[in-house]
Amino acid sequence: MPSFSVSIPENLAEGLRSRGVDIDSYVVELIIRELRLDPRSEAEAHLELSRRFLREASDLLNRDSVQASEKLHKAAEEAVKALAVAMSLQD
Repeated sequence: MPSFSVSIPENLAEGLRSRGVDIDSYVVELIIRELRLDPRSEAEAHLELSRRFLREASDLLNRDSVQASEKLHKAAEEAVKALAVAMSLQD
C-alpha cells in the first residue's frame, strides 16, 4: 500500500509535539473519524501504522536506541488500538 507525505506548518507540528502528541497517529485518527471507516478498515489502518513503526525501530536500533524504543512504543500502541477495534472494545 502506498504511503503519502503531508507537510503541515511548523507551528502546528510544534504545538502537537509540545503536548506529547504523535503527529502520524493523530492524523490517522482524524482521517479514520472523518471517513467513518468500518471496524475492519480502521483496524487495518492501525496495523499498517504499527508495522511502519516497527520497520522504523528496526532501522534505528543500532544507531539510536532511545528513538528506536519510542518507535517500538508507538508500534505497540497502534497494535493495541487495532486489537481494541477488532474486538469492539471501548476506549
